[in-house]
This record gives sequence, structure tokens and C-alpha cells, in this order.
Amino acid sequence: MARASYLNDNSGVSGLHLKIKRVTSDYTATANDSGSILLVDPTATTEIDMPAIAGVKPGWNCKVVLTEDTDGSDAGMGQKVNIDFGSGNDLIGLIGDTGDGAAGDQAVDGDDFIACSASASPGDMFDIFTDGVRWYVHGLTKDASETPFATAAG
Repeated sequence: MARASYLNDNSGVSGLHLKIKRVTSDYTATANDSGSILLVDPTATTEIDMPAIAGVKPGWNCKVVLTEDTDGSDAGMGQKVNIDFGSGNDLIGLIGDTGDGAAGDQAVDGDDFIACSASASPGDMFDIFTDGVRWYVHGLTKDASETPFATAAG
């Protein structure tokens, strides 16, 4: 059976299995990472670089989940994680705060990063995709003040 032309060839899940990658240090996502869940368990300050928008098809997507491979203890990350969308790329996004009812965060002009502090929480997650022109992010975190959009790495 031929694949529909609108499907992203790089999203390739196999059967019912998710594409899961464990990341412990700096990592540059590629076109082939589309459809992946990146479980980030950093051993030191870690940067996750999104691929260049020009190098991926519209619909490229991934989910980044912070984890310490332990329980989901509040403020339990211990290391910083920076998600880099590339300098000068348009970024539209919201990060919700689920823990204390405080305001979340919204990407503004000039934001190129999500700067997760060492006090972020395992389970904080970010759904990321591109339409081929800009990046879109929807985040769900325990405390959005620990995972803000930023102009530089934290």
C-alpha cells in the first residue's frame, strides 16, 4: 500500500511503538528525529539543539521530556537543560504551570531558548513542531518559572 503524499517520511513510528531516545549530554536533533520522544536525563548542563528549519519538512516534531530516571520529585532535576531553536528563528509558544497555579510563560520576540533550571522537575515536557517557517511549542511543567522561554541559554 502506497503512503499518502501528505505523510512526513521522517515521522516513522514502527507499528505501535514510539521512537524514544535517551539523552544524557548535548544533543543535536536531526531530520530523522521527527516523531521522537527525547528523554533528557542530563549528567551535566545539557543543550538540545533543534535542527535547522531549512533542513526539515513542515510537520517535523518531537517531544522533550525532562527525567532523572527517578520519581517525579518537585525541583529534582539537578542539572540545567537548554533547548535551542536557533538564533533569529520565529518561535511561538506557551508553557503552562501545573504546580502552584502561577502564570505560565509565553515566547516573545527574540526568544531562542527554553532555559530549564536545575530546579526544574522530572516530567516537565515540551511538544515541539515546525510548519517550515517557525517553531511552535506547547509545554507543561510543574513550575513555569523554572522552564522559561529565554534569549540565551540558562
